[in-house]
Amino acid sequence: MRKNKLSEIELLAPAGNMASALAAFDAGADAVYCGLKKFNARDRSENFTPQEMSKLIAYAHKNGKKVHITFNTLVKESEIPAAAEELSLLEELGPDAVIVQDIGILSMIRDFFPSLAIHASTQMGIHNSAGLELAAKTGAKRVILERQVSLDEINQMTDYGKNLPLELEVFVHGALCCCLSGSCLFSSWFGGWSGNRGKCKQPCRRQYFDSGDIAKKHGEFLFSPDDLCAIELLEDFRKAGVCSFKIEGRLRRADYVSKVVSAYRMIMDAEPEKRTQAMEKAKSILQGTYTRRLSLGFYTDVSAKGLVRRDGTGGSGLYCGKVTAVRPDGFTASLTKRLHVGDTIRAQGLSDSGDGTTFSVLSLFVHNKPVMKALSGEQCFIRTDRKITKDSLLYKTGESSSDYTQRISAMPMAKTALNLNISLSRRGISAEVKNFPEKLLWQMELHLEEAAKNPLRKESVIKEFSAAASSRFTLGEAEISIAENPFVPASELKKIRRAFWQWAEANITEEMPAWRRKESLRIFTQFHCNLKQTDLKPFQDCTALPKGKKNNTGTATARAWNEVLSPEDEVILPYFTTENELGALKSEIDGLIRRGCRIFRVTSLFHFELLKDKGVTLRTCFPLPLTNSLAVRECRKLGASGAQAWIELGKEDLTELRKHSVLPLELYAYGRPGLFSTRASIRKKEQEISDIRNNRFFLRRNGKLTCIFPDRPMKLEWDAPGFSRFTDLRNAVPDEKETSGFNFSRGLS
Repeated sequence: MRKNKLSEIELLAPAGNMASALAAFDAGADAVYCGLKKFNARDRSENFTPQEMSKLIAYAHKNGKKVHITFNTLVKESEIPAAAEELSLLEELGPDAVIVQDIGILSMIRDFFPSLAIHASTQMGIHNSAGLELAAKTGAKRVILERQVSLDEINQMTDYGKNLPLELEVFVHGALCCCLSGSCLFSSWFGGWSGNRGKCKQPCRRQYFDSGDIAKKHGEFLFSPDDLCAIELLEDFRKAGVCSFKIEGRLRRADYVSKVVSAYRMIMDAEPEKRTQAMEKAKSILQGTYTRRLSLGFYTDVSAKGLVRRDGTGGSGLYCGKVTAVRPDGFTASLTKRLHVGDTIRAQGLSDSGDGTTFSVLSLFVHNKPVMKALSGEQCFIRTDRKITKDSLLYKTGESSSDYTQRISAMPMAKTALNLNISLSRRGISAEVKNFPEKLLWQMELHLEEAAKNPLRKESVIKEFSAAASSRFTLGEAEISIAENPFVPASELKKIRRAFWQWAEANITEEMPAWRRKESLRIFTQFHCNLKQTDLKPFQDCTALPKGKKNNTGTATARAWNEVLSPEDEVILPYFTTENELGALKSEIDGLIRRGCRIFRVTSLFHFELLKDKGVTLRTCFPLPLTNSLAVRECRKLGASGAQAWIELGKEDLTELRKHSVLPLELYAYGRPGLFSTRASIRKKEQEISDIRNNRFFLRRNGKLTCIFPDRPMKLEWDAPGFSRFTDLRNAVPDEKETSGFNFSRGLS
């Protein structure tokens, strides 16, 4: 439902650690998103222990704030038990939402941990109204939109906020991925460091060269977009029905989070007639956040066309000096900006192809004397054990900020919420604790008069019991029944409340609150153990071909939806379809069905919504990621009769997946997969490029997208038992000499 004021929309801030979370709340954030040590897409951030998360949730809820926990990576079959344990822990911690990428994990939460609200991550790649409908039907309360949708497309898919099936969240500030969300294989191709698993090495921020440039002198940053700053579009988002403004930056420090949140808070709280003045102040604050050049991202056509500056460095920061000499214990720098102990700087070597080296300044010397700050124009020595090269350029990426250590150490853990059935009459009161399997009943005898003027209200009982005099417990859900119209003086109600919480402290052991978590985990474990593959008949091997090519392999033929030649062809649907293209795709699908096509390849979740009740056979296909049996099971519920295992999985991963798969599985066995697709304007011509290490790739246009393909096709040498084989010849030819096994032998990290 559309909000009436900007101030009513949630301002959601990143929190890579506790200090950043507190800085965000202090600056005016309504909520933060953060992750535990596992299963989150920012593996390089500090992240939270369960104890820290408990403290943060308790602090947030006490102050009317919210905490969203990221569980936004693809999960392998062997990790499903650990994922269930983690989710059972989250259920006990009680966050306000869990952000999810994996459709299998979404189904696990929905079916076995229903107290957790589900937010569909931007990594799920939802970018049109069919995707919104599908997400709502599968259990998501909110969708975080793909970052490459435009503002016009958002308005089209939401009908200006009138017909939203769920809440909508958009990114408004921070670094941008150049690739369509949830489909990037670029980092993984370089060595198994999967961006879909939170381990991205950011190869998109490196320099690339025309392959003809043998000397490697003319490199360009082809895939490094400017940062997003949609501060001018907030009112447009509100009109579109957006309910949450999200700031990117879980790898950022507390000073950055504080500044960005305060800038957006200033605009959101300003009265309309004062918003222009607030905008100028906010922009001034944002100038001190040391980012790349700011832009409107993909939200406008003009911005999208100029988003990638090929001559700009891949890293962010404010230029502050140059390295003039190096020693084993540090380096000397000539400064152009002030530098303070505690600041974060990035050293960009002249031959660095990536983001350089980033570190905090822990000690600073001027004229061989230790100082807290060095000024512009001064020579200073910075002690570090990092390897820095002479003539490296220095960029400030963060400033020293408040020390939150004492404040964090004083924060209490979250209390266990007790759900109560309270019955009260003139003769006594009883409270049954509903959280546990065994009956826990507290009773107290009373001698009360009948109320003459002020009958006891249920709200008064709930308010009093909420003031829990307990170090371990708080009131959760409460059902109140009142009989005989008792008169209960305020002093008597306080006495009753104190007596109950004293009883709870004495009679509820430490193990009891964990029962619900253990029970949910037990039920899921039993279900998963029974989820075994039966004698599933593999479907026919398939070869994907471009239009015009004949299939001489004796396998089934698959073609792109707009290149189908015969009704026998399997139809590969487009994985990215904007809202204004959706109607045409629906019509094309209906036309293909009328022509007799009966097998459709689902490459994105929104296809399930388009193809429901069409009476056709559905099989999943790259780049739809299915890494575990729960994801396969969910696809079966959505109508699939066959599933292609995710291309990043290794041999052991695939073997484990087959043990529990409820659908016949297919292996992407040969082909040149798209590693990277973007709507950004890269280059118009198709060409070969390479990095400084001579890794080579092809740039090709595919409609409105630019796609990156590796120079070698992927080939799996495995007589895969129980798997059909998918050969993709749309961007490859059979039996190329140089091939790659991708992650097959090493597995997915």
